[in-house]
Amino acid sequence: MISGANVRASSSVVIEYDDDSGLPPRILELRKKIHNEDYLNSAVMRIAQVISGRLVENSDELKLHR
Repeated sequence: MISGANVRASSSVVIEYDDDSGLPPRILELRKKIHNEDYLNSAVMRIAQVISGRLVENSDELKLHR
């Protein structure tokens, strides 16, 4: 670490809009996907896999201490 240094970082996000709804294309795409049952089932399975993996990784932390 350099003493006395003052460093500032900034970034900007550019959002493009495709239609008259005023919503970004990514939101419009996700809106379409949530009406697809296969997509929703896949998303739920992926979430379950991630949570299960985290539970297994941290199983020692979940044990009750007596």
